[in-house]
Amino acid sequence: MTDEYVHGYAVDEQERLIAQAEHWREELILSGTELAPGTRLLEIGCGVGAVLGILGESFPGSELGGVDVEERQIEAARAHLASLGLDADLRRADALALPFADRSFDHVWMMWFLEHVADPVGVLREARRVLAPGGALTAIEVDYNTVWASPSTAGFEALFAAVAGTMATSGRSDAGSRVAEWLADAGFESIDPGERRLTYSGDALARQVPYVAAVVESTLPALVGMTDASTSLIEQGLEDLRALPSTPGSAMGWDVHKAHARR
Repeated sequence: MTDEYVHGYAVDEQERLIAQAEHWREELILSGTELAPGTRLLEIGCGVGAVLGILGESFPGSELGGVDVEERQIEAARAHLASLGLDADLRRADALALPFADRSFDHVWMMWFLEHVADPVGVLREARRVLAPGGALTAIEVDYNTVWASPSTAGFEALFAAVAGTMATSGRSDAGSRVAEWLADAGFESIDPGERRLTYSGDALARQVPYVAAVVESTLPALVGMTDASTSLIEQGLEDLRALPSTPGSAMGWDVHKAHARR
């Protein structure tokens, strides 16, 4: 990962990660996902174990493993999974040097992870090393440059230009659009980019905006200086985002990729 995780590791951020996974449970995490009983599953960048918890509950009999570079996240993941009655092999580890033998897993999972990584191809090569022949990899990533709203405002445009700039500086703002390329460079086969153009309006927009606002707010201290826009304009953009569902005919969307590949 890069030197600083842009969202931080505070307790409220750990709670946000659990809420975030629940938010995407049906639409992204479980949609199109099948794990056979006994699947040895490793999540790289497991954070607080929120996604592992959903997968473990949804696919009983899976053998769960997770790694994260931050010990505080691993401790939180142990507590979260224990609260769900799930066992998992959780370890603090660098994604470029996984503490597992070759061919140890049947499925490797990553979600909102490669966007924070300086060497995504290196991470994917290491993921491929620990996969059994024919094993699968799932990587879910967004392209921050594709975020749009209608109607838009100068504040909204400034806000999401700053978000994309922050992600480009601390990681990869275009991870979603590039994940298939990275998988190919890492030696994977049968690559499906899994592009999904998400669009929200009406009640769906009203449910989506609080989630997006929380994600943006968690990065707000890092946003200043990422564009030529003033701090006040960026803050106005956040207010414009929150007000979007109350605007008649409004909509919002972005591109997400749930990529799938085989070793």
